Amino acid sequence: MKLLYLKYSIVVWSVLLLLFSCHRRPLEELYEDTALIPIGTVWTKADIEPQNVTALFYSQDDGRLVLEHRFENTPKRIQTYASVPAGEYTVVIFNELRGQIKGVGIRGYENFSTLEAYAIPNPNATNRSNGNSYVYEPDIMASVLVYNFEVTNEMISYSHYYSNGEMINQPMKEVIETLVGLAPLRKVHQFNIVAHVKGLINARMPALVDLLGIAESYSLKGDKNTWAVAAQQFTMNNRTYDSGSRKDGIISQTIYTLGLLGEQPSGTSAHSESPVQLDFLFMLVDAEKTLVRQRVDVTSLIRFQAETYGATTFNLYVELPDPLPDVVPEGNENSGFETGLIDWDLIEVPLSAN
Repeated sequence: MKLLYLKYSIVVWSVLLLLFSCHRRPLEELYEDTALIPIGTVWTKADIEPQNVTALFYSQDDGRLVLEHRFENTPKRIQTYASVPAGEYTVVIFNELRGQIKGVGIRGYENFSTLEAYAIPNPNATNRSNGNSYVYEPDIMASVLVYNFEVTNEMISYSHYYSNGEMINQPMKEVIETLVGLAPLRKVHQFNIVAHVKGLINARMPALVDLLGIAESYSLKGDKNTWAVAAQQFTMNNRTYDSGSRKDGIISQTIYTLGLLGEQPSGTSAHSESPVQLDFLFMLVDAEKTLVRQRVDVTSLIRFQAETYGATTFNLYVELPDPLPDVVPEGNENSGFETGLIDWDLIEVPLSAN
């Protein structure tokens, strides 16, 4: 009986000892292994109102993606909390989710060194030259980078146990809120294009235009465009005749583009070794619907306008070198003024070698 009682006592005391030892473990051993990092973005500089926001946390040791955190954009100062393990990071934040920006894709996101935004290929463009890589017009993308953002064990402890209590550690609070109030800037350019055309009266509208020699993608690590070449296709209308003339005039259009090869979005000069060209295709008002094509190197004509929202605005005025030939209008003498939009998808354009 005494032996049984002794065994029972040993078991009871062992359980009590185990329970007391658990209560006496340091609190930090009970903490979560990630810090709750507050994030808040402000989009007034970029002049956009995204629906969603993406934050990518990359290890500064090897550049690998540790965490992709996505959240809704709200007017709140702190819009979300990301659960981030201890470590040192490069943080990339951009508007919307991957694949949600119209005309823009995100690739190579598994590592910071390969992270790029790219213009999505456009298979519906009317191809005029062999080798053109047509892309869709990109919508606005804006981003911001934060380097050397370190998450410590102290930040983990603070974020879970003290940030909502009375014991506010102001220096720690400021460090842990490094990602609050970030203001991303645009990486996509607005391009205002005006072309003066002699003999404009002889053209149906709109003109079909290729923008050649632009960047296909943007490297977030380098904050500059890659040297991969792309082309964008669009139409130009907005016909306005010269004062006192019913024959010559201008057409204009505003588009968006990733910009020039190898340039930073805020750059203000073009690379002479990478020419930018506009390839105009006009359909004349004659019964045969004659096609007239003119290609112009506009590299030196682009003017760069600095903007507070990041990417510069491109402004271009170009004088087409050759007048459109005079033709007999189809139907009646006013057909040059009254023609409607042409469905360029139905037009076969002979390919040139270049």
